[in-house]
Amino acid sequence: MVMGLRCTPKFELKSTVLPDVLLQLSIARNAFNGTIPKELGNLKQLTMLSLGSNNFSGSLPSELGNLMELTQIYINSCGAGGEIPSTFANLRKMQLMWASDNPFTGKIPDFIGKWTDLTSLTFQGNSFEGPIPSSFAKLTSLTSLRITDLANVSSNLDFIKDMKNLTDLRLGNALISDSIPSNIGEYNSLQILDLSFNNLTGQIPSALFNMTSLTYLFLGNNSLSGDLPSQKSNTLQNM
Repeated sequence: MVMGLRCTPKFELKSTVLPDVLLQLSIARNAFNGTIPKELGNLKQLTMLSLGSNNFSGSLPSELGNLMELTQIYINSCGAGGEIPSTFANLRKMQLMWASDNPFTGKIPDFIGKWTDLTSLTFQGNSFEGPIPSSFAKLTSLTSLRITDLANVSSNLDFIKDMKNLTDLRLGNALISDSIPSNIGEYNSLQILDLSFNNLTGQIPSALFNMTSLTYLFLGNNSLSGDLPSQKSNTLQNM
């Protein structure tokens, strides 16, 4: 039960809170099923919406694109599938989107590249097709980017060249066909780097092993060349 909000057995939202008052809504970690109610799109002052860990079916309602004040959306393991609605292009204030472990399909939307306030984006364990949009190069505020398990079309790593604020970059099994950027040593805040299970080629940059921030490095199952150094940064725990 959310204060001021209750759900009928048919999962109709009944609220004693005016739509222009409710700012945050979490119904995560329940066993809700059926489709996600389109009426959520009437809560136009919401800044946070959490629907994760439920048993919903169907697609994300396009009406969620009305929530233009949203800065955070959590839809991990919510059960919804299909393509991300085009109306989500309206969510220009988004700072955090976690949308993993769902049967989402189609391409990762190019319009996400216009969410320039975005600091955390997670698309893992879905059924998206590549490539990763080149528009993501504009997301220079990102500190965490996790995109894995892409199909059909390969991507390169050009889009990360200015993401120097990253602390967590996970692109495992994402059909990356490229070499590791030679300037990777300039990512001074990077703590986790996972580029495993891709089609990477070329030399492993020696700078990777001198990064004092890097704690976890995963490069397995690629076609990289070069020798591992006899000495590495003291902070690098897993390699």
